[in-house]
Amino acid sequence: MITDPGALLESGAIRFERLLPGPIERVWAYLVDPDKRATWFCGGTEPSRAGETLTFFFDHKAMSGEPYPERFANMEDGVSIDAEVTAFEPPRLLAWEWEGERTRVELAEEGDKVRLVLTEGPLAAREKKIGNAAGWQAHLGVLEDRLAGRPLRGFWSVHAEAEEYYGERG
Repeated sequence: MITDPGALLESGAIRFERLLPGPIERVWAYLVDPDKRATWFCGGTEPSRAGETLTFFFDHKAMSGEPYPERFANMEDGVSIDAEVTAFEPPRLLAWEWEGERTRVELAEEGDKVRLVLTEGPLAAREKKIGNAAGWQAHLGVLEDRLAGRPLRGFWSVHAEAEEYYGERG
């Protein structure tokens, strides 16, 4: 059951908010350190400034023991994507653009917690919006589990449930 859904915005963008265990420097490290980032999203290179190329390497086996769904079998050996860092303001803002998609992650302290706001888009195609929303739903769930020290939820099972959820709303 999707209990903390992202918003599918009229602009075609998707937006997620999460309140995560702090401090902010720890959450920031999970955004920029490739080894930490690989445990919930993707590895690759470490960003250090706006304007540089940031390589993302997706290997979902690193975050989930679940088998790949058949339609994602082509990703099983990993997928590399280059992005351009469009904003880099440690430890509060990281933004990038790849393949025409703009992603912005903002962090703000709230007591001993950190509010993460992720916005991506606009995404023109309905299928792209649903697929990306499902992906972020699953990735952010794994990040929450990592930061809270909980057992990890299944990435692909959350992804499938989220695709159905967003498909009914998108």
